[in-house]
Amino acid sequence: MTICRSIRSIIWQRRFRHSFITTPIFYANSAPHIGHLYSAVIADAAHRWEILKAPNELHQFTTGTDEHGSKIERAATSASLTPIEHCDKVTAQFRALFEAFDISYTDYIRTTEERHKRAVREFWTRLSKAGHLYKGKYSGWYSVIDECFYKDSEVEKIRSLDGKESSVAKETRNPVEWVDEENYMFRLSDFKEKTKKILESTEVITPTHFKPLAIRELDACGDLSVSRDSTRLKWGIPVPDDPSQRVYVWLDALINYLTVNGFPDKMQFPAPTCQIIGKDILRFHTAYWFAFLQALNLPLPERLFVHGHWLVNNVKMSKSLGNVVDPMEIAGLLSNDGLRYFLLKQGVPTDDCNFMKLKAIELINSDLVNTIGNLLQRSTIPKLNPAQVYPIFDAKKVPSNCAQLAKELINDLGTLSNRVRTHYDELYFYRGIEILLNIVRKTNAFFQEAQPWKLSDQEEILTVLAVSYETLRITAILLSPIVPKFSAHTLSRLSIKPNEANLQEAHFRGIGCFGGKLGSEKEPFLNRIKPNN
Repeated sequence: MTICRSIRSIIWQRRFRHSFITTPIFYANSAPHIGHLYSAVIADAAHRWEILKAPNELHQFTTGTDEHGSKIERAATSASLTPIEHCDKVTAQFRALFEAFDISYTDYIRTTEERHKRAVREFWTRLSKAGHLYKGKYSGWYSVIDECFYKDSEVEKIRSLDGKESSVAKETRNPVEWVDEENYMFRLSDFKEKTKKILESTEVITPTHFKPLAIRELDACGDLSVSRDSTRLKWGIPVPDDPSQRVYVWLDALINYLTVNGFPDKMQFPAPTCQIIGKDILRFHTAYWFAFLQALNLPLPERLFVHGHWLVNNVKMSKSLGNVVDPMEIAGLLSNDGLRYFLLKQGVPTDDCNFMKLKAIELINSDLVNTIGNLLQRSTIPKLNPAQVYPIFDAKKVPSNCAQLAKELINDLGTLSNRVRTHYDELYFYRGIEILLNIVRKTNAFFQEAQPWKLSDQEEILTVLAVSYETLRITAILLSPIVPKFSAHTLSRLSIKPNEANLQEAHFRGIGCFGGKLGSEKEPFLNRIKPNN
């Protein structure tokens, strides 16, 4: 039966080109920071890229907030709010962040929604009926902050400055407490070998750099406690038919990916095509999530894309250190598209990345303002293009001193889309961006060598402009998943209509160049950022 289901899934995916991209749902204990935005912009760029490739197909992109658990209760109490009031407040902050940064999700899920509670209850009931749950005594180290249990080997004792001894998780350094309680247990051990074979024999985890970590964490897992005593956890979904227990927050949270897909009713897609996660939640999305899905014979996600964390001046972000970067605040200096660009250009998924304000300013000024923006501004001035039209390229009118460079540029533009596609498909956006910046730099060199302001032949001037505009047009199309508003401004200035800004048009058009009047946006989209702001 499982094989038949897998075959049906493959047939479905071959019949319909589609994408179903998810972010993790973000824990609603406090305001969003730059790490949350990083996950969201990776997912948004991936979603926009899929639409650019197949604009007429089905595309789903989901995000949301994880709103149950002890940490939520404590945060609400400290703010003199009820848990739902606290969640409403934090969720509004996430929604505002996503709106400001053009995160184009198709569904926003809150785990406090009734549709999700229904999905969790049904999932639990099916697990129970299939014999995957049992009730047993559970003892272990529990971290309220991490919302998970740790083994003895994963915990160490530390001594504070005043001599008090306490226990912390080695991985996160967060405090843990010893817990003895009767919980429902999930037979995760029944699925360990099958999950391990999947992890070892496929590339479901990308970058593959994280595969050994996923396997180590799976090896360390035993049967999983999937409920908490209601006297310890009040803010959670009650276990069906047993109000003395609440559903474990990670089981609750992971089911969001099914809720947004229509579960327990007819699901729109077989499974997510790509799930974006930080490396800190890899265990939950492989050892736990894969086992839960296999228990109910549900398809696994096609890909888990794992990324590292953001440091600030090479130090881990921490409220106690006061170095948490508020993306809304820093965008006041860098601009929203500027910050998106920095995160995707500077972010290398396999590594932890370092946020430095001066580095961000330098990168945005260098790439968006000086390289792309400057070429657009200097090539569209009325002195060079008094008619303000998008000129037609004439190979016979390329100035002789830069004919070879023009030929190289045109050849490069012909293969640009495919070269960028290789990296964008892997979500290695920084590599694709660098290819685009290199060709704009080359076009700036061509423009400088041609010196159109010194040419007397208007047809030669227009031919130089045609090459420059074509570079800007193609680059803007391919940058649109990264910096949507910056790209839209560039395309509008060149009078490229939205229906013309697609992947099929991202090549050098030669004599078939777009004609017509340029747009009216004569001011630059971004001005040079001053470091002393």
